[in-house]
Amino acid sequence: MVSYLSCDEVCMSVHGVPEKVSIRLIAQSLRRGWLDFLDMALVSMGFAACFVVIGIVLMTGFVTIGMGPMVPPLIGGFMLFGPVSMAGYHALLAARKAGQSPRLGVAYGAMRHTPRPVWVMGLFCCFMVLLWLTDAGTLYSFMVGEWRHDWMSVLPHSSQLLRFHFGAAIMGGALSLIVYTVTVHAVPLLVRGQGTLVTAVTASVRAVGRSLFAHLLWAVLLALTVMASIFLLPALLVVLPVVAYASIHWNKTVFPEGANDTSA
Repeated sequence: MVSYLSCDEVCMSVHGVPEKVSIRLIAQSLRRGWLDFLDMALVSMGFAACFVVIGIVLMTGFVTIGMGPMVPPLIGGFMLFGPVSMAGYHALLAARKAGQSPRLGVAYGAMRHTPRPVWVMGLFCCFMVLLWLTDAGTLYSFMVGEWRHDWMSVLPHSSQLLRFHFGAAIMGGALSLIVYTVTVHAVPLLVRGQGTLVTAVTASVRAVGRSLFAHLLWAVLLALTVMASIFLLPALLVVLPVVAYASIHWNKTVFPEGANDTSA
């Protein structure tokens, strides 16, 4: 008699049961991420620099064309691509662990050879970003409805802008939560070469569900930290690598490497 495994059973056979984690893991992951950054500060900041430059170009472009209030939604959407950069930082950690010299070439090489499912996740993130920007743009036309060429319009310094940013944050927060739930563990698992796109996404959703409060707190901390760094862009050269390394350690605690060596 032929038996069929459900999606959950296939996921568990590949990735195992995700560990339940507490909020104490947040501090532990951040501490380990900070130590990793200190060991590879120059190369880590060098890899983050390309994302910072892209962010500056996008921000300047939006202010120049008169859509300054759209900068926070734009940067918030740009953050959704963060999981894709995980491949580069994972490669740097792997190189150091193997006794090799972590170099920018290692990080960019890992990005070029990122598994196809990771880029599929990137396309999903891109779609969600476009959806967010479309909604924010519609809200902008109704609530602001005028060109703003000044950098001060990036901040909610008036009741009009405050209402717009609040509405955009509500919409963006909902979309970001979806992206976070799907990618927080799926992308690291795929970068590690474990499982398929379907099993990795299923495992990520299961892990978030098993430790919901800890994962939600982790998501809020990541969002607030990165968004705050946007207004002091040089800080992002430090924040981005620390958060990336911490996220890798977070994933390895939820899905220990030794327990789930099967790959597909």
